[in-house]
Formats: sequence, C-alpha cells, structure tokens
Amino acid sequence: MPVKIVFEENHIEVELAVKKANELLSMDDFYNRIKQKESFDLSTATPQQVSDIINSSSLLFAVEFFYPNFLNFKYRKTFAYTDGRFPNRLFLNYKKLNRSIESIAATIIHEAIHAVDDAEQVYTFGHGNNSPVGKQNTAPYWIGNLALTMLLNSDSPTTIMFDVEEE
Repeated sequence: MPVKIVFEENHIEVELAVKKANELLSMDDFYNRIKQKESFDLSTATPQQVSDIINSSSLLFAVEFFYPNFLNFKYRKTFAYTDGRFPNRLFLNYKKLNRSIESIAATIIHEAIHAVDDAEQVYTFGHGNNSPVGKQNTAPYWIGNLALTMLLNSDSPTTIMFDVEEE
C-alpha cells in the first residue's frame, strides 16, 4: 500500500488536493511513469527503486497549515515544508493557497517524496538545499511535476518551483 495522506482541518481546496494526491498515489500509471525515467540527480536509487519504495511505503503523512510569522520567517515564501522533528507531517503555507487544487496536490506529493526519502533506510533521493536552481531532475521535483502534469491531464510537462531560497 502506498503513502497515505491525511488532512483533518476544514479547508475545501486542501481537502480536494489531498484527495487528488491520494488518488494519484493509488494509480499504476503514476508508478510506471516514474519507472520510465532514466535517472534522478542527487539520488542513490534508480527511478525503479524510488517508484517501488513509494508504492510499498506504509507512511501515514499528515498535512497541516502553518501561518508565516516572525517565528518561522525562514519559510514565509515557500509553499510547504517538512521538518525532521516531525517526520510524518507536512506544513502547508496558508498564505500560498491562492492557486489551483492541482498545484496544491503536486506540492503535497513533492513533500511526501521527502517524507518517504527520510523514512528510507538504504537509499537517498532528496534535492539537497532549498535553492530551486538545478533541482528539476531530482526525485522530489520531477515526481511533483509529474503529479502536476498528470493532474492537469497535460500532454506536455508542467513545472512548479517548489522551493524558494531565502535571502
């Protein structure tokens, strides 16, 4: 059984985004497209291995809001983040929800890949720091953008800059 994403707050767009993310995580086509990728940058795992790890993960991944303020100033520009102190939690920026449900779902998938990577004992497939420069071929970016492309039913790849480098 693949990663399961849960959301227990009341926000219809995020509820729909979580539903779409979970539907995507249950689709064989999603995993087959990952397996077809030649390789990922900054990864010790092949795309086949990454796909299998995600698909076999029993991770329960909770989505919560965060509200940017002076305490978490570092994350004010990002769509979402994960924190090693809370390994199965995604913090979604409440002030960055003025976008499509598909974009929010792709962000959730991107962050879920980080959570699966963090839980993985043998391989690593992250993207290093939070600069988005040169990260499009890393597993979290590529899979997040695959999610967006599939959710939009697009014939051509669609991309999001998931991270923002702070000044």
